[in-house]
Amino acid sequence: MYFVKTLFYLATLLGFALAQSMEILAPPAGTTLTPGNNFTVQLQMSNFPENIDVVAVVIGLQHCLGTQCDPPTEVMGSILYQGPFTPPVGQLTANYSVAVPSSFSSGTAQLGVINFFMVGAGYMPVVQYLNETVTVC
Repeated sequence: MYFVKTLFYLATLLGFALAQSMEILAPPAGTTLTPGNNFTVQLQMSNFPENIDVVAVVIGLQHCLGTQCDPPTEVMGSILYQGPFTPPVGQLTANYSVAVPSSFSSGTAQLGVINFFMVGAGYMPVVQYLNETVTVC
């Protein structure tokens, strides 16, 4: 009986943790980026009443072979930003100005984001992976 209660509790906690998601607001999928130029990555964290502490965010850009891109769980490509999630006080959205490396190959690319955060009273660690397909030319 205690096993079922524990299993239910852990499943509920995991569901809440996964609901604490971040999303990429900009650039939208299909955006064209230019090597050597800056662009803005806008990330938004969901608003939930539980304790949440975003530890770090990593933004990367990887060149894809044709239309096939490796998932960000395996490859991040060129790291454009790594550091804290820094929205203005009282807001859930942060903007990061990053640059496409000048030597980046033209073609289909994937913008990948890794979000590492802790949630709940016990600060359970969670890693979330996001991606958008863009074009570099």
